[in-house]
Amino acid sequence: MKICLVRVLACVAIVGAFGCGGVDDARELSAAAPGPDSGIDVREVEVVRGVPDRGRDPAVVALDLGGEGLCSGTLVSAKLVLTARHCLFRTSEKIACPPQGVQVLAARDPTSIAVIAGETVERGREVARGTKAIAPSGATLCEADIAYLVLDRAVTGIKTVGVRMHGVAQGDFVRAVGFGKRPSDGVSGQKLLRDHVRVLSVTPAEFLVGEATCQGDSGGPALDADTGEVVGVVSRGGPTCEGAHVHNVYTRTDAFGWLLEEGLRAAGEKPGADAGVVEPAKPGGKSKPPSDTGGACEYGEDCASGICIAKESSGYCSRPCETGSRCPNGYRCTKLIGGESVCIATK
Repeated sequence: MKICLVRVLACVAIVGAFGCGGVDDARELSAAAPGPDSGIDVREVEVVRGVPDRGRDPAVVALDLGGEGLCSGTLVSAKLVLTARHCLFRTSEKIACPPQGVQVLAARDPTSIAVIAGETVERGREVARGTKAIAPSGATLCEADIAYLVLDRAVTGIKTVGVRMHGVAQGDFVRAVGFGKRPSDGVSGQKLLRDHVRVLSVTPAEFLVGEATCQGDSGGPALDADTGEVVGVVSRGGPTCEGAHVHNVYTRTDAFGWLLEEGLRAAGEKPGADAGVVEPAKPGGKSKPPSDTGGACEYGEDCASGICIAKESSGYCSRPCETGSRCPNGYRCTKLIGGESVCIATK
């Protein structure tokens, strides 16, 4: 039995309110010999930085900033979007932490911000506009780059996502979702995700991950790998899209529980209240997302992790694994040639 590993590439910039980048079409580069004791052939293409979301996260929306930029956000109730503060406010050109001066200048006109639902901005639909921004006070974004956009009408037909009220820990895994731009065809606002992103360090109000999706997804969510709840929003990153020193910083949602309560009150909602077709967010609620590990695939871009294990004429989605990262039942962490380890089905 011949097994191959197929992967894809996406990389763009996240510093500031918007950026560019995308997903290149997968193409085979080489075929390697079987890894040690695995009997697995490895077919390598470029490293995954993000793959098309393909409807996995409908509550993740794009925010069109009056035609001046693009951010991402998450519907946490029928009339409330969670995003980054720098998406809703005008800021200084360069943001560094610790801050060296005033970073937050003035609020954008919330009515100019359109909420776009769908897989791309180009083909998506405007489902609401802003009416008010709810954000921490202060002149800096460091340790406080989070905000809620109150909407002018309830968004129906999209299941909202819960906001978790207890923090992440070093070594936890999240999935990153956000919008970007594909340089290969110029399509703006492609919703991308990257699964199984490790939390490297945690501070009282932020956490840091390494390489992840880094397109124009400021304000996009980090979703708990097990429950699907939002645990953070993209604040900043750098110095480039990929490499040993790349980092992405998320603002922790649990550090700003009071802000969610304020946002729900401003939207005329509260946890447990009837919000029409769309249920309001329930802090701490469980809504475990389906995993696509084991799902059928042909290319890496068919999988949330960007890894497709091809078995002769068929294939299944897998994910990376390493110390402290266990594979699901029925899979074994197998080291492949080149040093990478992935979850391989045992049957």
